[in-house]
Amino acid sequence: MSEILINRSEELRQAALTKVRAGEYEEALTVYDNALALAEDDETRELITINKADAMIAIERSGPEVQALASIVMRRRTPRHVYLAAYALVFKYRVENELKRATFYGQLALNCAEESDEALWKIGALNELGVIYELDSKFEPAIECFEKALSVIDSVHDAAAQAFSRVALISNLGYSKIMAGATVDGIALMESVLDRILDRSARSDAFVELCYGYTDLSEYERARQYGEQGLELAVESRQVRNAHYLLGDVAYKMGDFEAAEFHFDELARFYPNFRNLKHLLFGIDLRSMINLRL
Repeated sequence: MSEILINRSEELRQAALTKVRAGEYEEALTVYDNALALAEDDETRELITINKADAMIAIERSGPEVQALASIVMRRRTPRHVYLAAYALVFKYRVENELKRATFYGQLALNCAEESDEALWKIGALNELGVIYELDSKFEPAIECFEKALSVIDSVHDAAAQAFSRVALISNLGYSKIMAGATVDGIALMESVLDRILDRSARSDAFVELCYGYTDLSEYERARQYGEQGLELAVESRQVRNAHYLLGDVAYKMGDFEAAEFHFDELARFYPNFRNLKHLLFGIDLRSMINLRL
């Protein structure tokens, strides 16, 4: 009977993970609860708790499972659980813009990955740390993280995971290089994986970031093409704002003042209390002050 319960609990955990991958978070939480009810040992309960907390964080929900993650990290029952719990906390604090806490848990996850010599764990932790540095506009350490992750990617035996990780890392590295001033190298990296970026939001970011890069090189027509593609695919207000700003800037530099006014007007809608924003944008180049990931 005990073995039957253990097997059923694991079946339910796997089913919940499948629902999470499909974006069915509410259904996944219910399945995790069912799996927890059947779990008979502490290690199994801990793993399910981590998985459920991960799903809750993804939909920005708190609860006892999320609150248990820090204790799981400190308890150090297994390296896998330490890594998974720390990695979940990295995402939680990154989304909440608590970057110091996110960095702390990112470093813990990386230490655990290195001690366990798990290549995919190293890549995940390094990528998260790199993204945190990007959000903090610290592009040199971000570049170092992404390059370190790429240096171990051939050690990943899962071909699908390797391919997915490579595209994400190269795209992130390209963005950081563009923002750090290594524009030509950054553009080359991003364009090398552009056709393999399948997620709509990620493609929008890539196009907008390439718009920024080509503007930096004064290749305005190409910058405009990429910016328009990024705007068309935008799914987040951040992406819409960034695209309108960059397209307005490009149009202004091309002498297309009508298009510039349109894009700056659209951008101004996001800042109703800043009445003189459009006039400011016509007078000052703010590109060096923006972070496209914010």
